[in-house]
Amino acid sequence: MKKTYSFLFLFFCLLSTNAQTIIDCASGRYDTEVFSAVTTTSNVTYGSNINSSGFITQLTMDIYEPTGDTALMRPLIVWVHGGSFVTGTKIDNDMVALCNRFAKRGYVCASINYRLGIPIPANQQGATQAVYRAVQDMKAAIRYFRKDAATANIYKIDPMLVIAGGSSAGAFTAMHLAYLDEVSEIPADIDTVALGNLEGDSGNPGYSSDVSAVVNLCGALGNKTYIHPTDEPLCSMHGTADQVVPYSTATIYLFGAYPLMVVDGSYAINEYADLIGLPNVMYTYFGSDHVPYLSNTSYMDTTVQFVSNFLYSQLGCTPSNLNPLPNTFISTGIAVVSSNEQVEVFPNPASDRCMVRCSEDIQNITLYDATGRAVIVKYHVDEQEMLLDLQGLSKGVYQLSITAASRQFIKKLAVE
Repeated sequence: MKKTYSFLFLFFCLLSTNAQTIIDCASGRYDTEVFSAVTTTSNVTYGSNINSSGFITQLTMDIYEPTGDTALMRPLIVWVHGGSFVTGTKIDNDMVALCNRFAKRGYVCASINYRLGIPIPANQQGATQAVYRAVQDMKAAIRYFRKDAATANIYKIDPMLVIAGGSSAGAFTAMHLAYLDEVSEIPADIDTVALGNLEGDSGNPGYSSDVSAVVNLCGALGNKTYIHPTDEPLCSMHGTADQVVPYSTATIYLFGAYPLMVVDGSYAINEYADLIGLPNVMYTYFGSDHVPYLSNTSYMDTTVQFVSNFLYSQLGCTPSNLNPLPNTFISTGIAVVSSNEQVEVFPNPASDRCMVRCSEDIQNITLYDATGRAVIVKYHVDEQEMLLDLQGLSKGVYQLSITAASRQFIKKLAVE
């Protein structure tokens, strides 16, 4: 049965048993970087399992803790790296940055390696099985910490405050761990006799793999209807011009060449979560491509602050810095896709003007600058093409949102 582990709910329920992290909202812990250094324990083995090639793989992770911390029970964030389920490691730049930044806030963080591999030529079945294996491994990592909390208690985590987080493929993994949690939802491409059940056999049986909340950075779900109103709260961040993982509902490709399946990206998930009443927040990187925080410090700062505010609010406290705020645009009910086939924008780059041409009647056009501010808005176009006057705009990359009869298209436009 679906269930939610709201931090605040669990906090009040367990106060009387002294089994829950006590949150002092005035201390700054979990809201800001209250620790100056982080202690990292590398290559901790949390399990093993058979990989996509039929061989046993040892599963390892790096664990980050605030140096000198004396707290006896701390929230845990398990982070999963990206790489399209074929590449990437626990020491990818974004994983190291996220673990360090949140450990300085007082969290314990773990960055895990997991089984990789999608056979070539890639297809839906191979990709679905890759996600399933990753989910099983992440569950084993979570169980490792609960086992430790119940035995040696080396890492002093609060077993009731475990967050699943990931970037790109890692976000796929974190969301499917939380929301693909009923046998009836397991895709037909999964052979549970060969691959195991939802919990899997990657290690540490007998302990729970439940999580309290989910952090989705540029990920997607195989089906947004895996989510139910009583599921775990969700924090999502995604770029409108993402060419790797769709911003909303569209086909995902491996290496841009192998069509895998239609997935629901963050915008579609956010819209559906709002519809059914699941607590969730979303931040859009307007005009940005995939994982913009990977190599850009400013984007990483924004990402850390937004996720931190979400988690701190879940702990029952009010963040000291409320920016960046969740998206304030009104959901339209129209699928948003990034497309190169049904919409043309030319010339691009442009200077004084450009033409927008669509395969169906255009309803509205909005041009956003890099800050998300609408600089051009055209309503009720009701034609298949529209000439935009760009005079007076500063040089830079803009996001063009074209609402047509059946969907919304997102395009990049460079102004020279």
